[in-house]
Amino acid sequence: MQPLDVLIAFLVLWVFAMVLMVVSSIFLRAPYVPTPMKITKKMVKFADLQGKEVVYDLGAGDGRLLIEAKRCHPGVTAKGFELSPPVFFLGLFLIWKSSVEVTLRMKNLFHQDVSDADCIFLYLMPGAMKTLQKKFEKELKPGTKIISHAFKFPGKEPVKSMPVPWLQGQKELRLYIW
Repeated sequence: MQPLDVLIAFLVLWVFAMVLMVVSSIFLRAPYVPTPMKITKKMVKFADLQGKEVVYDLGAGDGRLLIEAKRCHPGVTAKGFELSPPVFFLGLFLIWKSSVEVTLRMKNLFHQDVSDADCIFLYLMPGAMKTLQKKFEKELKPGTKIISHAFKFPGKEPVKSMPVPWLQGQKELRLYIW
């Protein structure tokens, strides 16, 4: 194959993947909006991990939060769930490329047992937060940390929060203790 043929094949594949990502986002009613790396790093630091915890990212996207948590704290067990196939496969590729041991599963986050979690990272829409709040009330052990980027649990006050830059304004990281 000529270099130009490889480039064209790559571009066609990339466009197909982007279209598939958009279509799956519409079908799943959850857009793929990756957490910026600066905020990812702040979320991991904000979690104040000690290095032996079981850490989840629900709606893990491309796995960047799990990868960062594992890089900063090699002793954590990092697990995530992502339902969008193109985003899931992108995550698998990035995890492979990172050479860190992270588990990413293509499963619906609402139907997974997270009772062993010590810390859960979230960047989900308000409707998902409301549904997860009910799930967490039934499932999580006392003391489980939840780090939420941008969105609140309805009627629940965070233990602490921290502003983070976002486009022309700012959003909040929130720490909840269950």
